[in-house]
Amino acid sequence: MTLAPYRHVWMNLWVRAPEEQGAELTREVAAALAPLGRVTVVSRGPYRRSPELLAFDVELEPVTSTTDCLLALGFRPDEHGFWPGWERRGDEVFLHPAVVGAQPGEEEAAAPSPFRNGEVVVILDCPAAREEGLVGAEAVVHSSFYPDEPDPLLRRWHHQVLAGGRERLEPFESAELRATGRRGVVVGPSEAVHVARAGVA
Repeated sequence: MTLAPYRHVWMNLWVRAPEEQGAELTREVAAALAPLGRVTVVSRGPYRRSPELLAFDVELEPVTSTTDCLLALGFRPDEHGFWPGWERRGDEVFLHPAVVGAQPGEEEAAAPSPFRNGEVVVILDCPAAREEGLVGAEAVVHSSFYPDEPDPLLRRWHHQVLAGGRERLEPFESAELRATGRRGVVVGPSEAVHVARAGVA
């Protein structure tokens, strides 16, 4: 199968180490991942829920498919096709002896999602928008996904959006949305998004 042009693997890493070792660990983790593709590792400092741990973000454009990349890293999908995280047990090591946990994710398609989380969009005239009374409404993108399609080149992006004044997320395809060039603000524990005319509430 032809490799999809857009291939993206990301990981959240948790590392047991003092904060002053963040830069050194960033370099070492990046070096361990370099054979798999173009990689960026960013240290986020102490993890807010467990300050004794450092948090790192990893962005990787693999030279293989995203599935082959995650398999090479030792991850295994569950029965639903999701990639469970890794947590240290005993003497196991993942990328670096100081890593105690990792959570992966991946996207693979002909092109990246045209909309990002937090982006304000207009819902265009389509059957789903007419049914929900949302034609022309502004909404904020909460997530992007593609339905189960084995061939990455055939995957079509869908987006869960929250329209102003609504409490329920609604799914729309990319072609049913238009960008405004503005962003919303995610607030509160329910991750509700409030959008003002200027784009920020």
